[in-house]
Amino acid sequence: MAPPEDEEITQWTAELTAFTELYRSAEVAGSAETVSHAGWHAGARLGSSTASGRLLAYNEAGVEAECVFQEGDRPLFNIMSRGYGADTAERGFAVWSSRPGVLGAVDTGVRRLEVADTDGGVVPADIVAHTFAVDVDLGPTPQTVDEVFAPWDPPELTVRVYGEDDALRYEGPLLSA
Repeated sequence: MAPPEDEEITQWTAELTAFTELYRSAEVAGSAETVSHAGWHAGARLGSSTASGRLLAYNEAGVEAECVFQEGDRPLFNIMSRGYGADTAERGFAVWSSRPGVLGAVDTGVRRLEVADTDGGVVPADIVAHTFAVDVDLGPTPQTVDEVFAPWDPPELTVRVYGEDDALRYEGPLLSA
C-alpha cells in the first residue's frame, strides 16, 4: 500500500479537528462515548477530567490516530494511515503509546486489563471498542526532544489480561525495554 497523499493527511487532520471539537464539547456535557464524525469514533482516553490528555480514535476506513490535548493549544494528531498494526493475538493487547500512562489495543474477547504498579496497587484499564488506556506512573514525562529520545528504562509493571468468563489470558510485563 502506498503512503498517504498530502490531500489525505489534510483531510484526516480536518476531520480529526472537527471530531475532537465535538468530542471535547460532549466530554464537558458527560456524553463523549457516542461521538462520531466522518467515520471517526472515540477510543480510550487518558486524562478525561483534564483539559490535557490523550484520546485514541479510529476510522471505519482503518485509519487510527492518537489525539494529544494540551490546555490552551490545538490538539496534535499522530495519524496512522494503515492503523497501528500491532499484533494483539499472543498477549491480548499491544501498547501504542506511553508516558504519561499507557494507550493501546486489545484483542477481541478481552474483557478486562489491569496493571500492577510498582507499589503493588492494581490499576484497571479503561477499555473502549478495541482500545485501552491505563493511567500508571511510568516516571517523568519527557518535556524536550532530547528527553524523548534519551534512553529510558521503563518500570517493571505487570499486566493481567482477562478474557471470557473473567479467565486470565495473559500475565507478564506491560512494557519491555
